[in-house]
Amino acid sequence: MINIKKLIYIALIFGLTSGSTSSIQSGKENHLAIGLFVGAHSNVITYAFVSTRNGEIIGTEVVRKDRFMFSALGHWPSIVNLKRENLLAKHQLDSCFLLQDEYEKVVGYFCPVFDDAWKVRYKEHPYSYEEFGWSHGQYRPSAAQREFLAKEYGVQNILTDYIYGDSLFKFLRDIRNESWVNAYSALASDPIVQGP
Repeated sequence: MINIKKLIYIALIFGLTSGSTSSIQSGKENHLAIGLFVGAHSNVITYAFVSTRNGEIIGTEVVRKDRFMFSALGHWPSIVNLKRENLLAKHQLDSCFLLQDEYEKVVGYFCPVFDDAWKVRYKEHPYSYEEFGWSHGQYRPSAAQREFLAKEYGVQNILTDYIYGDSLFKFLRDIRNESWVNAYSALASDPIVQGP
């Protein structure tokens, strides 16, 4: 006669080991992400953590800017930075760092690169009308600029798509480069449709 306790024990061990291997083999990856659209916190940039499998987004968690920054800088633990590294410095964004008081307590962060990201989408800042962006369109880039963003960063729809993973770090490095800004700004605007 088979011992029920042994069967339960074997089933439990099999379930635990097969579950851990399936999550390892699942290919799921977690990334820092930004969207150049207004999100839950009414900013011109939406900060998020995205999960992907085989290059496709399978989950998104919109987060506050503080959580995003402290996770990116390795100060707070998160699913996108399990090793708690300074991911921004690791990807040559060394103008981003934690701020400390005289007791070496972290009191904030400094990361100005994100302050210019909105300029890629907008011609004029949507809330502060005295600031101007690099886009040819009022609320979205010209067709040539959109085509460039799709090719370089995988952004098919600037109104809804996130920039994440290595593309995000490349994007942030690029927008700090004056020659990139000049080239992006110089991309042709949408043609004006003429009447008969």
